[in-house]
Amino acid sequence: MCYFESITENSGFRQPVCGRRAVTSSGLVQEEIRFLINPELIVSRLFTEALGPDECLIITGAEQYSNYTGYSQSYKWSGCHKDSLLRDNWQRRCTEIVAIDALQFRSFLEQFQPAKVNRELNKAYCGFARPGVKSECLSAVATGNWGCGVFGGDTRLKALLQMLAAAQAGRDVAYFTFGDAHLMTDVHNMHTFLTERRSCVDITSPLAASEV
Repeated sequence: MCYFESITENSGFRQPVCGRRAVTSSGLVQEEIRFLINPELIVSRLFTEALGPDECLIITGAEQYSNYTGYSQSYKWSGCHKDSLLRDNWQRRCTEIVAIDALQFRSFLEQFQPAKVNRELNKAYCGFARPGVKSECLSAVATGNWGCGVFGGDTRLKALLQMLAAAQAGRDVAYFTFGDAHLMTDVHNMHTFLTERRSCVDITSPLAASEV
């Protein structure tokens, strides 16, 4: 899952399982935790179908009711949360949670195939883009190790793809590495490498990057 507006260390996203039992029956990782602390999200299971390759799920205004510590087996509820985010004219909290489904890879090298890279890049762009909204009016994309863990994604590749997709969508990125100092350094180095060379994403070919 991906957070906009409300940025926390636990705002990574992986596989949208809104219509699957995993959200409320087993597991205590990214989306399972998010559905527990923002229980309004559970309603989405009633009407969310499997997403197509060019689709994402955007949930606006979900309020956080609980705090927690830990992750997976170490997860613990740590008390009630007082959500202080502002409300919009519809009285919704000014936050968006975006679900985009990552591919699951059977082998590590599979994800580097051009077709798989394009699919993940386009999926991330679908979640980040807001057509018709000026980039200066868009908040940063707060994200993390999308599609990694049990889905077999490479953290460096997924970070790069999300940076490219966000750049094309005109968004800043707040990337959370969940305490991985080496990944933090590598993501920063990739970003520095691209910005120093003024690289940009070629909209005619998601894999291509050019220098301007």
